[in-house]
Amino acid sequence: MSGTSSNAKMEADILFIVFNFIKSHIQKSNAWYGNIVKIGEGCRLPEKMITFKSKLYGRTALLQDSPARTTKSSGLGLSVLLFFVCSMMPVAQAAQDPAGGAGMSDMVLIPAGAYDMGSKGDEYPDNEKPRHRVTLRSFSIDRHEVTNEMFAVFLNAVRPAEGKNSVRWQWIVLRDDLERVERSSWYPSEIIFKGGGYLPVRGFEKYPVVSVSWQAADAYCRWTGKRLPTEAEWEKAARGTLEHADFPWGDTMPPLESGPVFGKRWSDNTLPPPFREAGNYPPNTVGIYDMAGNVAEWCSDWYDETYYRSSSSEDPQGPQKGRKKVVRGGSWVSLPAGLRVGARYASAPETLSNTVGFRCAKDPDGK
Repeated sequence: MSGTSSNAKMEADILFIVFNFIKSHIQKSNAWYGNIVKIGEGCRLPEKMITFKSKLYGRTALLQDSPARTTKSSGLGLSVLLFFVCSMMPVAQAAQDPAGGAGMSDMVLIPAGAYDMGSKGDEYPDNEKPRHRVTLRSFSIDRHEVTNEMFAVFLNAVRPAEGKNSVRWQWIVLRDDLERVERSSWYPSEIIFKGGGYLPVRGFEKYPVVSVSWQAADAYCRWTGKRLPTEAEWEKAARGTLEHADFPWGDTMPPLESGPVFGKRWSDNTLPPPFREAGNYPPNTVGIYDMAGNVAEWCSDWYDETYYRSSSSEDPQGPQKGRKKVVRGGSWVSLPAGLRVGARYASAPETLSNTVGFRCAKDPDGK
């Protein structure tokens, strides 16, 4: 058999193996999404596939259960292989990641256990007292805040009604909403509605989404198969392994340049926001980013300033009713004391604040 026909047969075998590998893994979505490597722009594959390189073109293909080897290959054959692989990826990702692989959607598991919630001492506000022991089941929480890019994917998927007083109007302030008289003075998220779809403003894809209502945050988390974290979950995740520290990094005041964004002003809504991309400074001790400053975050609980006096010691869910929802974490406008992990804030669920965003959580059983 000639070298040419042998290469052609090998490439046909490769295509057959890869196609069936992808097909079988799409049908088993739980086994698909995990550690990934990137091939080209927007093409991702499981790392357990073995790397196969072409000396001639320096391109990478990935094979299942085959020894790594190098060989000369025709450009057509390798291109077809990559086409098959890459064209299948969006389908595989969508089954496991509703945000469409928009990034920053991985989660951190917080083990079950007890911790001291709240603050102790005359220098702390009364709504943070008394410090009390709380036991929580294990849960997972997003490593990063939800970004403009991720929220735009959600809007494109659910297609909320547009126009004044519509569902979308009540959910979020878009950058192009400022063109309407009713919202000319509002402060927006960096998302626009263009050509019948929602797009993050270029350069702000990874910035946390803001000016979103509690209802919008709740809807997004449910769409992803998650939920908003409870206030008790949020605080435990923020504290990490530093149970009695004031800040996610310890008891020292936040650094001015290399730490969280705080103490800023946004005096003109035609200018970009004064905060930064999600994950702009090192994470806390359990690997979670932005639990202080940048943007504050919605929690699932109703707010009661005296709730800690009667809070359940087992997985507290907050008061049964109220007028405001809990907001945690401080934001780009906060003073240093407002960034403390014990600091409690509240806002009406319909509020569209340019200081508030969110992240999601879920139970081990996926709820």
